[in-house]
Amino acid sequence: MYALTIKELNVWYGKNQALKNVSLNIPLRQITAIIGPSGCGKTTLLKSLNRLLDLNEDVKVKGKVFYDDVDIYGPEVDVTEVRTRIGLLAQKPFPLPMSIYDNVAYGPRIHGLPNGQSIAEIVESRLKAVGLWEEVSGRLKTPAAGLSVGQQQRLCLARALAVRPDVLLCDESTASLDPISARGIEELLRNLKEQYTLVMVTHDIDQARRLADHVVFMWLGELVEHGPAKRFFAEPREALTQAYLAREIG
Repeated sequence: MYALTIKELNVWYGKNQALKNVSLNIPLRQITAIIGPSGCGKTTLLKSLNRLLDLNEDVKVKGKVFYDDVDIYGPEVDVTEVRTRIGLLAQKPFPLPMSIYDNVAYGPRIHGLPNGQSIAEIVESRLKAVGLWEEVSGRLKTPAAGLSVGQQQRLCLARALAVRPDVLLCDESTASLDPISARGIEELLRNLKEQYTLVMVTHDIDQARRLADHVVFMWLGELVEHGPAKRFFAEPREALTQAYLAREIG
């Protein structure tokens, strides 16, 4: 089964074409890693999956991205709902200028609560899910800005999970963290795939090898190769993929 299906996706920034006829299925409840050199279209592809590209006025998108059998670029689609169901964990943590508690409660207050759950229950469950509850339970009303960078990134992950997404996009989400914090986030992502579909952009080939179930290799805006991670790293089919992996790993 697939969480997302991309068909003939093309993206332009002004006159510069960033993605060229990308067609791809994103497996359900697996970690898909998007890799490739800088400027190859990795982040553009990632942000096309929840219409964050719409925030750029000079962007033109042609093609289809299906989520739950609906093209998210269709004229009748609620973009806010798309971004709720398909969340984003950014490269750098950006806690809202409010308390730890209110950061996690922000989304449920706007989008509504599931039946039988209170905001307090959601806050506690999501902070526990990211391993932060024991560290902050005694200071939930203190500013989130007082947390360490690693704690802030876990808080941002809890905030993303609080609105009950189906898919979580991760844009180099460990790049700004120290090695210990980065491994902590990796372990969280590995555990979360039991409930969520995760799509991650990474420059770190070793990270892709550690985490990914499925790998997508981009080059100059084109999809060169994709497939199960074990096969991809053991027997890359394309010469361009082989050369890239040899350079990055060797």
